[in-house]
This record gives sequence, structure tokens and C-alpha cells, in this order.
Amino acid sequence: MNNIEFVCADKIVLRNFPIVPAEDSLPEWYAKLKADTPNISKCWPVRDIITAGYIIPYPYETEMGIEFNQDVEEVGVVNPVERIGEFHAVMDRMTHPTRFHTHDECPVHIDGKKKSYYKVTLPWRVKTPPGYSSLIMQPFYQFSGDHTVMPAIIDTDEYDHCQINLPLYLNKIEASFKPGQPFAQIIPFKRDEWKHSLSFKEPSTSSKMNLFLHNMYKRAFHQKKTFK
Repeated sequence: MNNIEFVCADKIVLRNFPIVPAEDSLPEWYAKLKADTPNISKCWPVRDIITAGYIIPYPYETEMGIEFNQDVEEVGVVNPVERIGEFHAVMDRMTHPTRFHTHDECPVHIDGKKKSYYKVTLPWRVKTPPGYSSLIMQPFYQFSGDHTVMPAIIDTDEYDHCQINLPLYLNKIEASFKPGQPFAQIIPFKRDEWKHSLSFKEPSTSSKMNLFLHNMYKRAFHQKKTFK
């Protein structure tokens, strides 16, 4: 089994808000679904993405907001809650100008709006075996409507910085982030070279799914995936 190592630069975060396997941080609504009734928990492709990889909790209590400059949504107030002896250090880290990206750096219209972007710093280094990278994105099916984390792929076998920087934009005028809330999902994968091809084949009713009455995908196709 391959090993992925998470190295934290903040002892308080490591102790109180550690990275956990995604299967241990299911969306609350999903965890409440009953096994004996038809629902989306029976869909194994959905289950696989929900439980894939690991969840990075948000490490600090923070408030973010939007200020309008004509037709551009610009970064507004960011208020980290005071931690004894560290208020100004945290304030500097969360509000320093290099922690933002202007709209011009990513000049796209999102829902018809010109967004600016926060850059959230997470005190984690991710170490994967040689040849493995990591997809980092907003956790699927958590349905956090007030912000959107912009996904990225990091070559975590080579990247040796002590922190991860993730850009996000707000979908509301203000958004609050609480310590411990699921913030990002990280899925390691092996880098391979791919070459695509195209072909045509007449549709067929022949499938291994036809062998079963219930749980067809699980019984015919599903392969176990393990993240510990």
C-alpha cells in the first residue's frame, strides 16, 4: 500500500483539526441516509467520489467579504478571530496583499460577475511517493453555497513547501469559515502518459449488469478503493 504523508506546520491545527480519510468525514445529509430505502447512497460511483482521498479541514475561524469597485467584486474584509499572542501574526497572514488575486489575473465572468479571488493558506505539506500527484478540490456533495474552491493538481512528490495555497471566490457578500469544517478534498493519483483514440460501435444490450437483479454496478463492476 502506498503512503501519503501530511506534515503540519501548526501544532494546534495538527492536534485539533487533522486531515482525515474522506470516508470519516461524510457530508452530514449523506451520512443520515437509510440503508434500507432507495437513495443516492446506493450509487457506487457517487460513493466513490465522496469517500475518495482525504479531507482537509479549515484551520482558522475567518470571515470574508466582498467590496464593489464599479462592476468588479473585490476582496473585502477578512477577520481572523484572535488567538492569544498571535493576533497580529494571523492578521498579517490572512490579509497580506499577496494573499489575493485580482479579477484581471483570472478575467472570467462567473454567474455574470467579475470576481476577485482569495488565496487561503493551509499549514500542510503533502508528500506522496515518486510519480504521484494530488488533485485538490472542494469536497463534492458538501454543497457549500457561500464559496467555491478552485481546484488544482499539485505534484506532491516534488513540491516541498510547508503550506498549500488554494484560491477561492465568494458566492455571497459575506462568508464565515469555522475551524474543522470540511474545506478541501485531496486525492492522490499516479501520473501516467495517455493517448486517446476514437471509434464507433453499435449500441448493445449485452452487459454484465444483466446478470443481477439488485446492486448491479456494485456486483458487476465496482473495484474497492482504500484510503487510510
